[in-house]
Amino acid sequence: MRRTRSRTVAGILAAIVVLAIVPAASAALRAARTPADCTRSQLNVRSNGQEGTLGTIHGAWVFTNRSATDCTLNGYPDLQLYGRTGRPLPTTVQTTLPPAPSAVTLAPGGSGTFLSSYSEVISGSARCPTSAVIEITAPHAAGSHFLPAELHACTGEIQVSAVEAGVHHP
Repeated sequence: MRRTRSRTVAGILAAIVVLAIVPAASAALRAARTPADCTRSQLNVRSNGQEGTLGTIHGAWVFTNRSATDCTLNGYPDLQLYGRTGRPLPTTVQTTLPPAPSAVTLAPGGSGTFLSSYSEVISGSARCPTSAVIEITAPHAAGSHFLPAELHACTGEIQVSAVEAGVHHP
């Protein structure tokens, strides 16, 4: 009877230990397989068009992984507009467009898109500033990309979405 109890207790203790170790090992394996955040040097970015109605301009911007390894984008990009003289224009980025952030893994050659929206409606007699260049920083990337771009964001406010997998249009 004592041996049976000892074996039962030993079996229960072994099961508890295994049940405690398996989730931790599984989480460690998942973490090891998650690609690192994309860096500036791994990415290209390009405009995928703009369209507008009633003074609101919608745009799509595509990141493409040009490296030989997978990387992840998760979150919202940052933007800054520059005028023709190279000086920064007032730019406020609002993270209000869907979709919400989720991890987007880009295989080599893979792409992810974020959307933008801004108003080109003039208020008062002031002219809307026109950008010559847009600076785009991928989520969690240390460096930026600079692209020629004429945007007429009258208030300087630009709404953006998080990056989503694939190539999308405005």
